[in-house]
Amino acid sequence: MGMLYEYQFNDEPTFKVGERVFVKPLGVEATVICQIRSYDGDECFWGNVELQYDDGGKGVSHSWQLEKL
Repeated sequence: MGMLYEYQFNDEPTFKVGERVFVKPLGVEATVICQIRSYDGDECFWGNVELQYDDGGKGVSHSWQLEKL
């Protein structure tokens, strides 16, 4: 269990605050607000990403829908 604890709190998100991304399903660019840590039982992972779109709107996308610019 100690190894899982170390992994949960020492890894880095895939997308970092302020990073620019391309949102593939929408065909638009956006800025990362934050990436959400998700838990499934005793597994954790970096999942959905909160975004600020260039038109001023905000939204959430799955991480696999994004491409770093």
